[in-house]
Amino acid sequence: VEVDTGSYGLRIMSSVLSSSLAAAFRQEESTNGNSVVECTEFADGFSWGPVKIADVRIAGEAASIVPIQVIGDPAYAPPPSTAGGVSPEIPTACSSNAPEEDTVKSFGANGIIGIGVLAADCPSCAQAVSSGNNPGYYYECPASTWSPNNPCNPIQISQTAQVTDPVTLFQRDNNGVIVELQPAAEGASSDTGTLMFGIGTEGNNSLGAQTVFTASVPYGNITTTYTAQDGTQLVLPYSYFDTGSNAYYFTDDRIPSTLSCSHYGGYNSQQPDSWFCPSSELSLLATNTGLNGAQSPVQFSIGNAYTVFGSHPSGTVFDDLGASSGSQDGNCASASTASGSLDCAFDFGFPFFLGKSVYIAFVGANTSWGTGPYIAY
Repeated sequence: VEVDTGSYGLRIMSSVLSSSLAAAFRQEESTNGNSVVECTEFADGFSWGPVKIADVRIAGEAASIVPIQVIGDPAYAPPPSTAGGVSPEIPTACSSNAPEEDTVKSFGANGIIGIGVLAADCPSCAQAVSSGNNPGYYYECPASTWSPNNPCNPIQISQTAQVTDPVTLFQRDNNGVIVELQPAAEGASSDTGTLMFGIGTEGNNSLGAQTVFTASVPYGNITTTYTAQDGTQLVLPYSYFDTGSNAYYFTDDRIPSTLSCSHYGGYNSQQPDSWFCPSSELSLLATNTGLNGAQSPVQFSIGNAYTVFGSHPSGTVFDDLGASSGSQDGNCASASTASGSLDCAFDFGFPFFLGKSVYIAFVGANTSWGTGPYIAY
């Protein structure tokens, strides 16, 4: 199960569940008595499946009555292989975010546990659909009588009924998590690490000499200042830390990316068109600033993605992998113009976590080092 600090809640592939376990889950229903189904949008596609109620136990911790998502449940959409593509039951507003990732192969994991700063995954989904602020991730669907004349429709749903991070419902160690990953050789096929529940709640999860960066509500963003290769100083107020991203994602128009570099054809169809591929490895610097004024520099390297891929064809761990998140935006320092766009964010993905202990305090959670959300490392 993928550990993802950039999303919220537990999601499991239907195909990996035993029939008895799948049957034991209670289907969550809307106020109209229809089944609640979610369209979960990721950066590289979408996943579709019903919201079920489950008891969750992990490493001796337990949470009861947790809304989770069962991805790819055939009762709510036939698999693409039997439906001639995307199932017609999946609303166009969801399926337009292709590709569909509703199988272990297409998703790349048996499931995902989102342990970002939020408890529920969509605060704005609690607003009325007619408000224009609800993004329409949650739907009510007739499970057995679907037809073009009886489709799934977007709904307003309270945060307590949304897919929820089970860690926030643990009895004691529920105020945050610590992600610890060991350093690994470039191109290694695996790495080891520890996911710890709670911050300052046990003898082994105290926060030591780490710098604490208080973050914005609700999504836990901080500000990153990065000097681009053309000398432009970019102030990026929507920056975040995401184990679910496989690289550093940021904007720098002067670093060559896939479309302007020669690359290995075997990766051209499998990877995004945004991999950075400079002629030689770059040593770069970014400075993170929390709402509390705490600052810390981050030194990192960006190599040529396709040289790295070619040198380590079976590798999965790369500490110098980066990709472009868009074109440089000179207005990022103004919230009114930036609007949280990817161009105004620095995504500290998986490479950032290697060799570090990263603390993530949940929104509103009480800890000995203050109230969340905050990031510390």
